[in-house]
This record gives sequence, C-alpha cells and structure tokens, in this order.
Amino acid sequence: MSNQPDTGRYLRVSLDLMVEVTDPEALQAAALTDLRTRDLDAGERDAQHAQITADATGATALRWLITPDDILGLVDQITEIEPVEAILEISESEGALAPEED
Repeated sequence: MSNQPDTGRYLRVSLDLMVEVTDPEALQAAALTDLRTRDLDAGERDAQHAQITADATGATALRWLITPDDILGLVDQITEIEPVEAILEISESEGALAPEED
C-alpha cells in the first residue's frame, strides 16, 4: 500500500456555455409550462411564477428549465466515472465571448 494521497479520485469539470435568448417571452412560456407540471405547493408555484415572469432577460426561465441533473446527464454514459454533484449558475453577459486569437 502506498503512502501517497489519493489525489486523482475527484476531477472538477468546468463548462462555460453562452446562449443567445432570441425570444425571451417564448422562453418564459416554456418555463411556465414546465412549472405547471411540477409537484409544488401553491405558494412555491406562485413564487417561482413571479420570479420567472419578472425577469425580462430569460435567465430565471432558463435556470428553471436546466437542472443540475441535466448537467450530470452529460456524463451518464461514461461507466468509468460516478457523477457526484453539479452546480448550475446562469447570469447575464455583456455579449458573446470574443474569439481567441491563435
């Protein structure tokens, strides 16, 4: 048995995805449709509805539609790893990222 620490067991995978919201109202409508299918009490449903409709950027609607489980699903098919956790953050951006120069 080695006295070396087990440093290779966990790997952090970072992903940046930039999306352009081309139709914020349709995005909100999709989130509200999904909200109606969830098993929530009336108070929580009303609070989520208010947050989704109050955010004109669409970030809250997108946050509602993409769950951490969706992120974990990106690696479901890889049998040599066991997904541990996913953290999702969605925020406004100044625009598309500038392409990197070679």
